[in-house]
Amino acid sequence: MTTPCPLITGFFVGKKRNKMFKNRLVRDLAWVISSPPLVSGNHNDTHWWSARDCLEEYEACLPALLALDNNPSPLLAHIESLKSKRLGLRFEAFIAYWLKISPNYKLLAQNIQIIKRGHTYGELDFIIKDLKHQKTIHLEVAVKFYLGTPPFENPYRWFGTNTKDQLGRKIEHLKIRQTQLTNSYSNYLKHYDYIIDEKHCFLKGRLFYPFNKKTQPKGVDTNHLRGNWTETNDDNQAKHFLYLYPIEKTMWLSELLDRDIGKLSLLTQVFN
Repeated sequence: MTTPCPLITGFFVGKKRNKMFKNRLVRDLAWVISSPPLVSGNHNDTHWWSARDCLEEYEACLPALLALDNNPSPLLAHIESLKSKRLGLRFEAFIAYWLKISPNYKLLAQNIQIIKRGHTYGELDFIIKDLKHQKTIHLEVAVKFYLGTPPFENPYRWFGTNTKDQLGRKIEHLKIRQTQLTNSYSNYLKHYDYIIDEKHCFLKGRLFYPFNKKTQPKGVDTNHLRGNWTETNDDNQAKHFLYLYPIEKTMWLSELLDRDIGKLSLLTQVFN
C-alpha cells in the first residue's frame, strides 16, 4: 500500500505590494517585514507584533526597499555570506538586514548566548534600539510553516516538517522560555551594558488548511497567511492540482510569481 502524500498549495499568489520588486531577495526582505504574524497581542509582558505593526514598519522601510531593488548587491552579499541554508538562519539574516535599513530601529546585538560556568542556558535573538522612543528591546523572532490536522482548533495538531515541530509547542516555547530570558538573566546582560526596557516577539509563516476547512487553531491571529493541502488519494480535491513542483526552503518566504514558477523543475503532472 502506498502512503498518501500531502499536496500543498499557497505559495503561488504574489501579494500586490510585493510584486513591485524585481529582485527575489528584495521581495523576501519585504515579506519578512510586511507579512502578518501568526500570533499577536501581549503575553507575559511581551508585545507580539500585529499585522498593523508590520505594515507600518514596511511603509517606513519602503524607500530603502525600492532603492535596494535597483541595486540588490549588498543584500545578495549579505545572504550569500550565510554558511547554512537553514530557513531559520536565513530568516534571521533578513531580520538583521531589515534592522540595517529601518529608520525606526537599530541593531545593537544578535545571537547573545547566555553562558554560566561553561553551561549555555539560552540565546537571545536580537537586542535592538527603538529610535523613536529611545527604548532597548529584546526581540525574539521565528518563521514557521504548519499543516493542520483534526481537531483543527488544537494548535498541537498543526505540524511542521517533522511531527515534533508543533505550532502549540512553538508558541509555548516562545511565550514561556525565549521571551523570558532577559527576566531570568538580567544580571548577565549588565556585562553588555544592556538594560532591557521591553520584550517583543514575532512569529511569521503560513498555516496550511485542508480544502474546505476554515477552523483555525486557538491563539492564532485571524490575519495570518493561509495555504491549502490535500492527500494524493483524495481524487475530489487532488484534481485541483495539475502539476507538482518541488520548492526549496529558500523559496518558502515571499509568494512565488509567475516568473519564479517558470524557473522551477516540474516534478510530475498529476492529471492529464
